Amino acid sequence: MRIYSLAEARAALPSIVPVLERIRLASHGLRQLQGVVARASTKTAGNGHLPHDQISDDDHHEALTQELSSAMAELNAFEVELKDVDRGLIDFYHERDGEIVYLCYMLGEVDITAWHTLDSGFAGRQPL
Repeated sequence: MRIYSLAEARAALPSIVPVLERIRLASHGLRQLQGVVARASTKTAGNGHLPHDQISDDDHHEALTQELSSAMAELNAFEVELKDVDRGLIDFYHERDGEIVYLCYMLGEVDITAWHTLDSGFAGRQPL
C-alpha cells in the first residue's frame, strides 16, 4: 500500500486521469455490447453457426476486454483504489494527523480537494 502526500497525489493525476477515462470508456462499451451480443446470439442459424455480425461483435468484445484489462493494470500500478468506474472515482491512501485516510478524486474535478476516512466513503468527504 502506497501512502501518498497531497503533492504526490496531485502530481500523479495527469498520468492517472487518461487511464480512468480509458477504463470508463471500455467498461461502457462492454455494457453496451452485452445487450447486442445477447440479442445476436439468439439468431444462430439452424446449423449452429453464428452470423457474421456476431463474430464481429465477439472481436469487439475481446478488444474492449483487453483494453479494460490493460488500463486496470496501469491504474493498479499507481496503488490507488477505484471506487466507481462510471464516475471515475478513486482514492489515494494518505496520512492525516497520524491516521491513514483517503484523498478522494473524481473525473471532472480540477484537483484533489477532499478526503475521507477509510470507512466513511464518498458521503463522508471533507474539504482539505
